[in-house]
Amino acid sequence: MDKILCSVATRGRYHTTLPLVLSAIINQTRLPDKLVIFDDNDEPKDLRNELAYSYFFKMLDLKGVQWQWLFAEKKGQHHIHQMANTMGYKWVWRVDDDAIPEPNVLENLYRIATKIDNVGAIGGSILTPPLIFDTSKSTGKIANIDKEPNIQWNHIENIVEVEHLHCSFLYRAGVHDYNLGLSRVAHREETLFTYGLYQKGYKILTVSDAVTWHFKNPQGGIRSETQQELYWHDEQIFRNIVGNSDRTIVVLNCGLGDHIVFNSILDSIPNPMVFGCYPEIIPCRSIAEAQALFGDLDQWNIYKKMAQWNWTGNLEDAYRKLYL
Repeated sequence: MDKILCSVATRGRYHTTLPLVLSAIINQTRLPDKLVIFDDNDEPKDLRNELAYSYFFKMLDLKGVQWQWLFAEKKGQHHIHQMANTMGYKWVWRVDDDAIPEPNVLENLYRIATKIDNVGAIGGSILTPPLIFDTSKSTGKIANIDKEPNIQWNHIENIVEVEHLHCSFLYRAGVHDYNLGLSRVAHREETLFTYGLYQKGYKILTVSDAVTWHFKNPQGGIRSETQQELYWHDEQIFRNIVGNSDRTIVVLNCGLGDHIVFNSILDSIPNPMVFGCYPEIIPCRSIAEAQALFGDLDQWNIYKKMAQWNWTGNLEDAYRKLYL
């Protein structure tokens, strides 16, 4: 059976919703193999020996679930999720620190994800009481994100293929990167991440009988940030990526030889939009423009990718793996 990591990023919710989330995780009918709590608080406290939290950790020990409490770098939850994404597990169940899953959520998400071929991410209903939205006409397509409520904001009756997910879900790790160019608010981070999996050809599913209750705490999480320019910054990155979804974005922030190698496969790339350093080798726009448009460029860093893949092949084939 595949190993599952449960990742919880927390900020400002030590004594509000985080204990409810931990209790819900501990009482899953299919337990994760490991739980990591990433503490991203401005003034972090070591709660591992606090009485109430010590009970949670004793229960995890008795149930055979590994756990860690890690102090994060105060850069935002997208950095935390990317850490979880690269911890070597096949699946990561990301659970927000104000999202309380019912006991059968992980079991049902994993069961369906492993029964259907090529699933990249799968989520259930994310209900925010007392609000229940009319999602009868929701499609889950990225082009309709401004026109319809998210399909997860109501009870889901069947398996529905969508293009993006919200809040909390199970995903196939190590396939796509979170955009680390977003601000600490990390507005749209889960939308960009799951849509990136969709663009790589994976199925994104919403399913029934996997309800998570989203108790939006007015304090903590991204709501700790009040600077509207941070949200605007992230929204622009989101719009730039989605607005170019029909293009293959190529970023060659690398040397002359790398451009020459990549040029040998350029004709195979569907509808490329190239940003590079040597326009005399490959017609391209500047790296500075790519940074402004898309934020983080590491997802296109071929050498980081080869290290992540433990690559032993040649550079040309690595470029093929990244872009084709």
